[in-house]
Amino acid sequence: MSQSLAYHVVVHALEGRSGWTPSSRFAAAVTHVNDGHLPYERHHAAGRARGLEGATEGQIERAVREFLLCDVTPGARVILGLSTPAVVVEGFNAYNASSGVAVRTNVSMPSSGGRIPMVVARREMRVDAADPHACRLGTLAMFDGLIVAVERNAKLGEPATRPSLSALAETLGARRSAAADAALVFETEGAMPVAELARRLGCHQRSLERKLKKEGLTAEALRQAVRMIRATDRLGSVDSLTTIAIEEGFSDLSHMTRSFKAAAGIPPSMLRKLLWADNDARRASHQAIGSKIATTCP
Repeated sequence: MSQSLAYHVVVHALEGRSGWTPSSRFAAAVTHVNDGHLPYERHHAAGRARGLEGATEGQIERAVREFLLCDVTPGARVILGLSTPAVVVEGFNAYNASSGVAVRTNVSMPSSGGRIPMVVARREMRVDAADPHACRLGTLAMFDGLIVAVERNAKLGEPATRPSLSALAETLGARRSAAADAALVFETEGAMPVAELARRLGCHQRSLERKLKKEGLTAEALRQAVRMIRATDRLGSVDSLTTIAIEEGFSDLSHMTRSFKAAAGIPPSMLRKLLWADNDARRASHQAIGSKIATTCP
């Protein structure tokens, strides 16, 4: 992967919302399930522009969180469902270490003695470019958004459920689009040729393809995105990665690994490791609480 990339959430958040429609927002979300990155040049230019506009930290943080809520890429799908901050730090750093991003941000949360841990961040530029302050704010806002979600999961006592593509389309106001209808068919009935998809939707293939193109998508992009999400949601199971790959329509495990690295910057094995580490941490926490209650009871 080229080392001239940036994560799509921060790029879109810095670029602002001008011109977005429900369909274009949904198309972007689907596209980034298959490839979660955009050129670093867009990230850099957007950061400079927001700086010149005088955007505040609060404005950037709100924009990042808005886009993060609609992020259904494999990496975000896994991390937003965790409940242990230390595992989030591990995942965030693993992504920055292995993905082809132009700026690598390493974070740590040493104990500060207070209720809210202090975040220490170090950024490594891998391109010959300045690092706009808004870009730094955007990256840390994304990490902060992950931590907030994880703390909420811990308080609720269970992982958050991430939306399907068709559910996301409804959230974004694109429920009546051809793309949302196609996504729902793929989710409920599995992969199929475009001609069969069109038949299920009650239209001709060319008519469906025209509608999807107008919405910024193709049937193949939707099929691939649904496949990626289905595979991601099985990473916490006892099924082997090879079994998941074959049953979800990848040619083999290598194919699924390449797809995950393009989408999330890290392989499915790393995402599974994060899920298992989070489960272990939650079990240990529950056991510690149970032990404490047992020792304090008369």
